[in-house]
Amino acid sequence: MDNKEEREWAVFGLFANAIGLLPDGSFESRKPDEPDILYWSAAGPSLAFELVEILDRDYSTSIGRHLDTKNACNKYLHSLPAEDRAAFEREFFNADIFLGFKSSLTMRRRKNALPRIFTSLLELQPNTTGPIFTEEREFEDVLNDAQINRGRFRGPLFDASSVTWVGDPTVDTVLPKMTKSYTPAGELNLLAYIAGNPMYPKDVWLPNLDDYLKTLDSSCQFEHIYIFECATNEVHRAWHRDA
Repeated sequence: MDNKEEREWAVFGLFANAIGLLPDGSFESRKPDEPDILYWSAAGPSLAFELVEILDRDYSTSIGRHLDTKNACNKYLHSLPAEDRAAFEREFFNADIFLGFKSSLTMRRRKNALPRIFTSLLELQPNTTGPIFTEEREFEDVLNDAQINRGRFRGPLFDASSVTWVGDPTVDTVLPKMTKSYTPAGELNLLAYIAGNPMYPKDVWLPNLDDYLKTLDSSCQFEHIYIFECATNEVHRAWHRDA
């Protein structure tokens, strides 16, 4: 079982327990052109479920860039000559160093800026705390801001900005599934789930979703469309084609 199947099993297991399909039924993964999951029980016909995660791609990209930047800082520190690395670690043993890179900056440009950033960090006064590089135009092409926080850290630690707008991807996630062709072995259903993606409050995104669901009619290929949140085991919406 690959990572995709493992994730689908975990999500469907939560969902199926939440709506009462389990423990009295069974399910298995299926290959294209079938939907992702086939469920069956002794009490009724088999049910096919196509799964899709409601995910803001911009948010995911931002988080990935944030982690990549932290890793790049740590790798650069460990690539320094032993004497320079030791000096850096002595000075910032209790520090969390925040580097607010410009959001449009590629990873290549971030990495290319690290030598001069590390050099300037080592040139700061000992135990510098608070905003840094505020009067240095040298970094205006790569940094919005930078800051050193000191405390009970096991430093040096690195932090990097990952601010991004979290959108409402719900309808955009569902739309591509509406026109995709399937060969289901049972009644066709769509399970759109929320796993790790932060969302706007429900009173923002649920009305948008409801407006979209109202546009669907008997021509929809899905018998049911479920919106399920894994963290709370809550089915936010259960649309039925014949309702």
